[in-house]
Amino acid sequence: MPIVNVKQVSHVALKTRNVEHQATFYTGMVGLGETERDAAGRVYLRCNANHHAVVLIPSSESGIDHFALNVGDPKTLDAAATALARAGISYEAQTPGELGQGPSLRLRDPDGYSVELIGGVAQVSPNYGPRAVQPRKLSHVTVLVDDCKRSGEFYSEVLGFRPSDWVDDIFLWMRCNPDHHGLAFAKTGSIRMHHFALEVIDFSYLVRQAEHLMQNGYTLLYGPGRHGPGQNQFEYFRDPEQNLIEFMCDMQQIWDDASYEPRVWNSKELWVNLWGPDPPEGFV
Repeated sequence: MPIVNVKQVSHVALKTRNVEHQATFYTGMVGLGETERDAAGRVYLRCNANHHAVVLIPSSESGIDHFALNVGDPKTLDAAATALARAGISYEAQTPGELGQGPSLRLRDPDGYSVELIGGVAQVSPNYGPRAVQPRKLSHVTVLVDDCKRSGEFYSEVLGFRPSDWVDDIFLWMRCNPDHHGLAFAKTGSIRMHHFALEVIDFSYLVRQAEHLMQNGYTLLYGPGRHGPGQNQFEYFRDPEQNLIEFMCDMQQIWDDASYEPRVWNSKELWVNLWGPDPPEGFV
């Protein structure tokens, strides 16, 4: 039995050199809405009734600061803290926590990523004005790691994720609810976030987003296409500070954990894009 049972991936927080520039991009080009800002200058952005899906944190650097996993409610978060302490896994309490979610706790995974556990998120109005495309939720976060098996064991045994698919020993997708994956891990020789993904309603919204980016001087890095693991349709583009964003739809749903068997893909078979071209150089 895992120590904690995570329910969903809640948000991703990005270290940001130019908060105003990034906030303008995420509201105008990505379709998020600004919920509020705190005294530290952090910008909280939403795409549905959850208080935030993306947080921009003023910094002298760019890249991921942390990602947050929702365990459901404050009582369950308290129980998680007790269980982690009993298991000898260190964490830091965040009191007060970020806006819109109350107290939280943070721990480090085997590669040093900061993982925040929260006990729910405040609900706000999902209406924040028209957008060319408004994503409907944060789908997943993909990070580069040293050892996919080690990451899989940690997230399975400590946080309750289950493996959904593998590619040899170089890629692993894990779920915490029926979505095929909420976290994914790739072994590439570096430690950093690869991308985070926002879900849209269907493929027509991928087309609409590509057109919106083009009309405003941006272009897609990769896609549209369809992944093998997860079966989702995708397109990728970068924000002004080079964070990689995926827009996706139609992810595989896994409803029966007891009968589902993870597929092990061969790295030499077609899996990154079932529709066509390999990713551009430097994508992974």
